[in-house]
Amino acid sequence: MIENKKIFICCTEQSGENIAYNICKRLKKYNYQIDGVVGTLSEKYITNKYFDISIFKSLGLVEIILSIPKFIKIINFLFLKIINNKYDIVVLIDSPDFNYHLAKKLKKNNFNNKVIQIVAPTVWAWREGRAKKFAKYYDEILTLFKFEKQYFEKYGLRTTFIGHPITQIKLNIQNLNQEKKFIAFLFGSRENEINKLYPYFNNLHDYMIKKNIKKYDLFIPTLPHLKNKIFQLTRNWKINTLISDDMKVNENIYSKVFVSVTCSGTASLEISKRKIPQIIIYKLNLITFFLFSFLIKIRFANILNILNKKMIITEVVNNNLNKRNLLIAFEKLFFDKSYRETQIADVKKSLVEIDSNANPYEICEERIIKIISKAI
Repeated sequence: MIENKKIFICCTEQSGENIAYNICKRLKKYNYQIDGVVGTLSEKYITNKYFDISIFKSLGLVEIILSIPKFIKIINFLFLKIINNKYDIVVLIDSPDFNYHLAKKLKKNNFNNKVIQIVAPTVWAWREGRAKKFAKYYDEILTLFKFEKQYFEKYGLRTTFIGHPITQIKLNIQNLNQEKKFIAFLFGSRENEINKLYPYFNNLHDYMIKKNIKKYDLFIPTLPHLKNKIFQLTRNWKINTLISDDMKVNENIYSKVFVSVTCSGTASLEISKRKIPQIIIYKLNLITFFLFSFLIKIRFANILNILNKKMIITEVVNNNLNKRNLLIAFEKLFFDKSYRETQIADVKKSLVEIDSNANPYEICEERIIKIISKAI
């Protein structure tokens, strides 16, 4: 056991926080000092928490541009902390644009210890040149998808495939057969996602009232800092609505969910893993969408659709997201049993492609320990 080592860890969004939490939980037995940027889940394992993920609220290109001065100040602050505290390893998780600039500043100023990135930027979707830039300032990248390795290894960046964390969700077969009592609405993990998508969830609520769909309650899993906002938005809904930020409660409720309307992102993969039929919705800022439409090389938002090169899970996103299209997609999801069964069958086949047949967090732990060992 190598004691008295110091780790800096940085994640700025919820998907990264989930990874950080599971890694920190595994590292606690080594008596390391872990500092950095995390959320409320991980903070119990952190000695010095410099920022909380809640301050990173940007979503699209326009929002990020407006936040650049704030991010520059944060990067400069973290850079000084890392240099002055002489961390033995810097572990950057997800948020590739923010983390890249931190890694670049460190390496340009002769930080000699290892800097690794967990979760690759989507260079296969847009801005493929980022792979070459990452290779210049990172020592290693750990990827969630096997096919991503080729983009980074060709530039000499050590790449380790860890698999996607959703493969670690354990399903109770008996629970899957429980009576379905809920329809899930997943609003997203950022406040601006909720602001953009709430009107469409409200349309679905009104549709269920109009169609007299009384058999199902609504279930909205969310995060502690967003719970009150969602409660305020839905307080006048006529359908009984369970809003929960308790992960253990949520796991029990998921087994009783009939279908889900899901904000695009990691949540949609988690719903797929739980064998819940779904449709995916999303709405970028209009200017962001216009700019991205010229840059993005892929047709779909969901990784399982991308892997299949066809839409196995219906997406109603961006300029296609309107009340009419949403209700058409929801009606098919709700009433068409054959569609639901086909989706789940296709999803089960696709999930194999993102499974490393090992625990992703265990692989991360092993790599961090090996890197620190060499840093003696």
